[in-house]
Amino acid sequence: MSSYAEPEVRSLPATTAGARRRLYLFSPLPPQRNGLADYIVEYLPMLADDFELCLVAEAGRGAAAAAQFPGAPFQVIDEAVFLARQPETGAQTFYNIGNNGDCAYMLEHLHRFPGLVVVHDVSLFYLHQVALQMERSNGMFNHWVRDTGYEVPADFVARDGSLGRTPGLLYQECLMVRRIAESARGLMLHSRYAEARFRGGAFDIPLGAEHRRPMARIPHFVLPPAPPAWDAYQVLQRFGIDTNDILLLVPGFLTGNKMLYEVLVAYSRACTSQPRLKLLFAGEERPDEYNISARIKQLWPDGDGPRVTGYLDARELDILLGRADLSFVLRYPTYGETSGILPRAVMGGGRVVTVDIGSYPEFESPLISHVAIGPTMVDQLYASIQSLCASMPKAADRAARRQVEAQRADTLSPRSLYPRIRELINQAWEVSR
Repeated sequence: MSSYAEPEVRSLPATTAGARRRLYLFSPLPPQRNGLADYIVEYLPMLADDFELCLVAEAGRGAAAAAQFPGAPFQVIDEAVFLARQPETGAQTFYNIGNNGDCAYMLEHLHRFPGLVVVHDVSLFYLHQVALQMERSNGMFNHWVRDTGYEVPADFVARDGSLGRTPGLLYQECLMVRRIAESARGLMLHSRYAEARFRGGAFDIPLGAEHRRPMARIPHFVLPPAPPAWDAYQVLQRFGIDTNDILLLVPGFLTGNKMLYEVLVAYSRACTSQPRLKLLFAGEERPDEYNISARIKQLWPDGDGPRVTGYLDARELDILLGRADLSFVLRYPTYGETSGILPRAVMGGGRVVTVDIGSYPEFESPLISHVAIGPTMVDQLYASIQSLCASMPKAADRAARRQVEAQRADTLSPRSLYPRIRELINQAWEVSR
């Protein structure tokens, strides 16, 4: 939960001449377990300094989100409050969009109330599928109401009266970028790869300030190194990590495209000759995509295999990243998303293995090595583990690495990047008037 010194903001007056411009920000928000929520939280204090900021939460999530920001210098409202205020010609909209279902509520607003869009994932195939499912559900609504004598099926309605959604869909590439580009009044992407792919998807939509759609490539931020945690030892003990262990870490949500099976096989091969190795999957499981716990039980029936931590807060994850000797930040397929985990892993000072596709090669560090996607993936991962065991760094060397990475990260901190974001917000406002 965030805490602010300012008094709690109540209902804001309508925008008046000379007042700061009101900025409606649509985004997943805490306590949602979503990287997009973690991303936007870092910019909220700066946005609140420059704008009359209103966070627009999905229907049914407003109260929980507001409770995360006691005394904040901004307001948290839900979709209904936003719509009740429209039209509001003196206000601007800002959308924080990625490839997950938590963003589906934004799409109709984006097309009705165009604004600046931060596109975190270029291929929004899963978001597209969720949106289609919602559209299908809404299309069935009138038919079901009529057939049931105006009684809505209970399992189709949430407690707040909104339609539930259960897409249950696997990843299927289906680009939405063209529709987003059409409606956007400004666009922000994080990498050269993402920009090239976005332009390809929106090939017939003129982009750039000269076409009244300013576009900026602003990298994902890198947070400064976390201060030493007072309970680091207890956290490591909780997950069975001892001082002499060689820790291999797979950080982040354990989704189906994180190449979890390949890591398991490489580890099982390596630990036969190196008993000090321990593998920890540091994140929340997504068993509908890949049941990592079940697979571990199959491969290590005696219970002496890798462990899965479950959901971790940022502090716990930083403790593990700071202890890890080798982190695997893998993804295949990859569709232009930018990994916030990759720079965080590097900040820990340990070695990091990632893929050589998508935007991942654009983040450079001597601590990173790349593996090629293909039939030799397991062999490459195994080789990276063997290389680590053959040349474990000394504590002093690791501390020096952390210092170098901290200096490098300073130019990518949220505060360093924010002036460019503010400039883009203002450009998008000017072209929309």
